This record gives sequence, structure tokens and C-alpha cells, in this order.
Amino acid sequence: MNIESVLITGASRGLGLALTERFAAAGVRVFAVSRTQRHWKQALARIQNKELVTWLACDVTDESAVKALFQKISRQAPLSLVINNAGYGGRLETIDKTPAEEFDRHITQNLRSVFLVTKYALRTFKKEGRGQLINISSMAGTRAVPKLAAYSAAKFGVIALTQAAVKENADSKFWAVTVCPGGMNTEMRRGLFGAEDAAKQQSPEFVADKIIEIVDGKLPVDNGAAIMIRYGKISAITPLPGM
Repeated sequence: MNIESVLITGASRGLGLALTERFAAAGVRVFAVSRTQRHWKQALARIQNKELVTWLACDVTDESAVKALFQKISRQAPLSLVINNAGYGGRLETIDKTPAEEFDRHITQNLRSVFLVTKYALRTFKKEGRGQLINISSMAGTRAVPKLAAYSAAKFGVIALTQAAVKENADSKFWAVTVCPGGMNTEMRRGLFGAEDAAKQQSPEFVADKIIEIVDGKLPVDNGAAIMIRYGKISAITPLPGM
């Protein structure tokens, strides 16, 4: 794998943990970021090459914390890849019953966080002359889901943010895509739809494997594309729209 180091947000559970496992097993240095240390011990038990994983606590909705995070990492190693995976599922509610505070929480945790990490990733990559970014959206970011309007709106925004980053840096060696998984068997899914529904969904490990294939170049994807992963397969790859 032609990647020396990767920063992964939301790294202690679900898809983030599956990615952390796979990159470390491949010999890549991982900066594994989560909001708290609560799940670190459990996560670490699943990881080979534990010495390659540096766990970092950071609230990625806080700009000063994100800036400090990148400064700290830059003192340790050059960054090859950043994966924006942290997110918030919320609860099922129709728009007319959704409190404004809940909508704001989705925008903060599912979009502002991606914006901040993307912002400081771009600054880092510009100094290093290259870099790769993968932003995790959702199938809900490609077509709205009833009772998940706030979540869908934020995830639509992740796709737009990624596309804008690519267009703004078209003359550089910067590369970015958006990955839009369908339902996954994660704690977030169980919280929204229940354990029975979650058990029917694709595993986060499968989605992680597809992301590894993209990073490895085994699954060629053009710069700026959005990749839909649903029902255990790549269901669509949407190219970057024109200017």
C-alpha cells in the first residue's frame, strides 16, 4: 500500500474501527481519533500491529481542537491520507417535529466536523505538496430518507464540500472522493432502527475493505467521485460534475 500514514476520525467504533484495523494490519501508521477515550481499550484488543496506532482524543466540531490536532500530528509524521468518518445518527423524527437544536446538532457533528478536518487537511497537504482525502457521507446523502431529514441534509453537504475541495485544488496533487455507504450493522444503525434491522445490513468491515481497494488503486475511482456501497456491493460511482 502506497500510504505511509492515515488520520481516521470516529476511529474507535464501527466503520472507523474496521478501517483502523485494516490500515494497521497493512503496516500503515494510523492516527486514530475519537471524541473520548471511552472505547479505546475495547478497540485496541482488535488491532494487529498496535504499535502503529496512535490514539488521539479530539472534538472535531471544535476548530481550535482540530487545528491543534493537525499541529500535533505534523510533528510526528507527514500525512498521506485523511478519512472523515466521525458522525451522529440522532433519532427518527419528521421535519415538523424536529427541534431546531437537533437539526443544528446534525449540521455540527455531520457537516461542520467534516469541514474543519477538510480545512486543516488541505492546509497540511498544501505544505507537503500532495495528499488524499476520503469523506464518509451516506446513501442518505444521495437521496433523502424520511424522518432523517437533518441527517440527510448534512450528508448531502458532505458530498458538496468534497466536490468543492477537488475543484478548488484541481491544479495540485490533491485527490478526494466521497464514500456513501448504505445501511451498516453498527451501533448507530441499531440505535435508529433496532437490532433486527441492523443485523440485515452490510458489515462495516465490508465497506472498509472497499475503501482499502480504492486507496490501493484496485478499484479505480476518478478524483471527486462519489461511491455508493449498498447491499454488499458497489452500487454506483458518480463522477465529479462539471464546473
